[in-house]
Amino acid sequence: MSEIKIRIEEKTALTMATIYFPKDFVDEINEYVDKTTIPKNKDYAHLLVGQIRQDKKSAQLDFPMDTEFGKKFKNVIDNCATKLLKQGFKRELTAHTYECWTVHSFSGDYNLLHDHGVETDTTPIGMSSVLYLKVPDCIKEKHKNDTEYLEMDHTNASGDVDGFTQILWGVTSRKEMLDLKHPASEYIFPEERKMIIFPHWLLHSVTPFFGEGERRTLSANFTCRGLPKERHKS
Repeated sequence: MSEIKIRIEEKTALTMATIYFPKDFVDEINEYVDKTTIPKNKDYAHLLVGQIRQDKKSAQLDFPMDTEFGKKFKNVIDNCATKLLKQGFKRELTAHTYECWTVHSFSGDYNLLHDHGVETDTTPIGMSSVLYLKVPDCIKEKHKNDTEYLEMDHTNASGDVDGFTQILWGVTSRKEMLDLKHPASEYIFPEERKMIIFPHWLLHSVTPFFGEGERRTLSANFTCRGLPKERHKS
C-alpha cells in the first residue's frame, strides 16, 4: 500500500491584534486624561452598557480627539488598526477612529456582555479597541507568578479572572468541548500598555475586581473605508 499522507488543519475563527505601547507614551495618555478628560467630565455612560457606578470616582468619559495630543493618539491607533486590516484580514482598507472614551472602574464595577456597532449603515465594516492604562495592584499581585499566562495572554494559571476582559465569538458548552469543539471564548489579562483591536461584532465583557485602585481603559471605535481591490474591477 502506498504511503498515507495526513495534514492536520486548524481553522481560524477570530483575527485580532495585540499591541504594546512604550511606557512613556502611555504616561502621556494618562497625563492627558488627568488634565483634559477628567476635568471636562463629559459623560459617555448613557451610550454604554457598563455598570460603572460602584464608586463616586467611577466614570465613562469622552476622550477629546480635536486637540493636538488627541490627534496624535488618533493617528497612532488608526495606523495600528489599518495594519490589522491589511496584514491580518488581507483587506485594502484604512481604519479611522470616530469615537473614543475612557472607563474609570473601581472595586465592584463591571461591564456586561456587549458588542460595538458601526458608525453608519453605509460603513458596515468596523473595529474596536481597548487600551489598558492603569491596572490595580490587587489584580497584578494575583498573577505575578503566572509567567506562562502573562506571556501567552490567554491561559490563566491561577483560575482567577477578576478585572479581566472576556471575549466571546461563539457558545461552547462543556459537552461540546468534550465532543472536540474548540472553545469560543477567552479571558484577557488587563496588562498596562497593552491594546487589543478586534472586529466590532466581537462580544466582550469585563469582570468585577475587589480591592483598592483604579482600572483605567481607553476604548475606541473605528470605521473602515475603501474597498477590496477585486471589487474595483468592473
